[in-house]
Amino acid sequence: MSSPALHPQAKVAFVLAGLYNAAEALCQVFVSVYFWRNSHDLMVLCWYYLALYAVTPVMFVVCGWYSKVRDRLHVYRLGIALHIVYYSTLLFLREESVHYTLPLGVLLGVTWGAFWAGANTINYDVTTSGRREYFIGVMNAISHFARLVAPLVSGFIITRTSDRLFGYHIVFAVVLVLYALSFLASFLLERDPQRTPFRIGRALFPPKEHRDWRNVMWASFTLAGTFEIPTNFLGILMFMETKNELSVGSYSAYQAIIAIVVSYVCGWWVRPETRRQHLFWSSVLLAASGIVFFFPLTITSLLIFAMLRSAAMAMFGIGHFSTRMEVIMNTAEDPLQRIEYLCAWEVPLAVGRTIMMLLMVALALALDDASLGIRIVIIALCVLRLATYYFLAQTSVLRSPPANTYPSSR
Repeated sequence: MSSPALHPQAKVAFVLAGLYNAAEALCQVFVSVYFWRNSHDLMVLCWYYLALYAVTPVMFVVCGWYSKVRDRLHVYRLGIALHIVYYSTLLFLREESVHYTLPLGVLLGVTWGAFWAGANTINYDVTTSGRREYFIGVMNAISHFARLVAPLVSGFIITRTSDRLFGYHIVFAVVLVLYALSFLASFLLERDPQRTPFRIGRALFPPKEHRDWRNVMWASFTLAGTFEIPTNFLGILMFMETKNELSVGSYSAYQAIIAIVVSYVCGWWVRPETRRQHLFWSSVLLAASGIVFFFPLTITSLLIFAMLRSAAMAMFGIGHFSTRMEVIMNTAEDPLQRIEYLCAWEVPLAVGRTIMMLLMVALALALDDASLGIRIVIIALCVLRLATYYFLAQTSVLRSPPANTYPSSR
């Protein structure tokens, strides 16, 4: 028996992922560096990301409701349009944006909530059983390839302009073009014609018999920003060491190369019956990578940490996404409830991220060394991955995986 084909809309999802990740990679790290360059104050970044992480789940739930009663594509396009508004605001404010980081964080939180409410639903709908690992592996490889090229382009543009700040403005303008293309490409997606009530109660507060979903929710809480916080602040640490944006872009590209290889290999080899082993070893590897920050901070130590973290995160991401989707499929009383479960999952994740950012705020106020607070939070996030694995390993999806019904060749 041959393995099931990819969903007909999967290729469109790949194109959208490439455009989005290229746009994000052009300036995700560089927005942090831009704020740091204009303020040299870690608190500015802390409040910015605290606002971002606190607002995102609220907007996510609101947009999840709209996706159910109206159309998921409206929400997705709203998210893209708000990205355009956000970067247009940065271009308008320019150097003065450092004085508006709190409202900018709120704006980006609203933007993320809308975008990911639509994107997660679309990705769920275009993954087919038996090909989920392969789909996510290809999706991650495309995303990381975009994140390989884009930071190098940004770093080159910024360092080659006579006025470094003007270089940032060029990058922000390029991002606007990519988001406009993404907005147009979204019209290639099919509309979801089904309209149903939005009932999030059982997903947000699962009963005891929904043991798998309760464990997934606890796992979400322990993630606590491991996918975002280190990425945003590692660029700052590299900039502190080198004072050069091209080195920051090269650092991001270096991480992307590792992630591309690991994502593609895991996309071919991870199967339902091997998810648990991959999740375990990726969790151990990430926890071990935090040891690097117990030693003096150097470019070499940052490179070693990035190598270990990138490999661990890529390996973990495929198994984690697949496990979460399987649990949703098994738990939801109706397949149309997928949006409620995707929205509910964001709430404990946001609580964990907010707690970690509050810890960073406390450390920034208590310590004279700005980099030390960042290092402590990153170490804590690395170790927390073991708790994430523990909760995921309690699910029946990992404890009793289905037998492999497809041939080893894909």
